[in-house]
Amino acid sequence: MRPAAALIVLLAIAVMLFACGSQPAAEELVQPNDVGPQSQFVKPSDRIFAIDDFEAAGLKYSKDYKTEGLPAATRVSLFFWKIDGTPVQYEVRFYASHDEAVSAGTSYVIEGAGPEAIIDPDFARYTEGLRDRRTIVHTRGSPTPRYGDFVIYGNMIALCEGRDAEQGSQRCAKLVEALDLSED
Repeated sequence: MRPAAALIVLLAIAVMLFACGSQPAAEELVQPNDVGPQSQFVKPSDRIFAIDDFEAAGLKYSKDYKTEGLPAATRVSLFFWKIDGTPVQYEVRFYASHDEAVSAGTSYVIEGAGPEAIIDPDFARYTEGLRDRRTIVHTRGSPTPRYGDFVIYGNMIALCEGRDAEQGSQRCAKLVEALDLSED
């Protein structure tokens, strides 16, 4: 009976661990006032962003990616911005409206940012620019996700570079703040 009891206990622990880790990624989205480290967020707005808005906020436009394979996206662009002297990369996906950004873009951006980002071309749904969504960490020597977090704000989704979700979240918050200040 002892081996059977041990097996039951192990199975119960395995079920609890599996159940705790199975929360869908979409439920991690939070409202803007609840933004904290390691949490992607949505900031509802009727504002329609364009390349000029990012340049006015101090970002440098680099290039565009094809939108093929990214439903409802009207443009995808790569930007750089210096934060405290460090160049930071942002992939910005533009949509016709905030509602389209949320409905069509959320599942794709969850695949593109965060510690669980899909950076393998065999598994990623949107592969354009995938090479730029990867980075090499010298201590491990294998590719890791470049974008630690993302923000959905108005008609755009920005993937924000960060070595982890906390740094990515901070850089997303700085981007939103810069965009808000440039509107004035």
